[in-house]
Amino acid sequence: MKGCVLDSSALFYGKDLPSEYECVVTPGVVQELRRHGLAERLELLLDTKVRELSPSILAVRAVREAAAKTGDARRLSETDIEILALAYEMKYELVTDDYSIQNLARVIGVKTRGMEQSGIREVFEWQAKCTGCGKLFTAEVEECDICGSPTRTKRKGTKKSRPAPGSKS
Repeated sequence: MKGCVLDSSALFYGKDLPSEYECVVTPGVVQELRRHGLAERLELLLDTKVRELSPSILAVRAVREAAAKTGDARRLSETDIEILALAYEMKYELVTDDYSIQNLARVIGVKTRGMEQSGIREVFEWQAKCTGCGKLFTAEVEECDICGSPTRTKRKGTKKSRPAPGSKS
């Protein structure tokens, strides 16, 4: 049977779930939905259409390692890591509109589908930039070692190339 792991956002919309798939959520998604007042709807779904499962420690570790490499670690919540790990482990499609989740999913080979958004077009890597002096760091650095200011994550970009002198642009 084909399956899909649902992000919280997939259940917030109230749209019909894919009937041809086994749908699963993680404990983190269950907690998020309860916090947002959707306990009644959640209980109905858990009784009829959706199973709650947890990923293995090994799958979580693999996702964390991949997130550290791409710089996505600071951008993902524990629930995000959890759903990515479960989709990775079960080889299920991940239903989410979150671009950071989609970014890492593509890197680790997890297929994604959005509920309202079309999805990412390319994979990004991230870095940290000091809000004070502008020094660049790897994405997990939260405070500048030069001036002590906090950092913000930003996309690693390629410098825009300027046309060579004498060439037409």
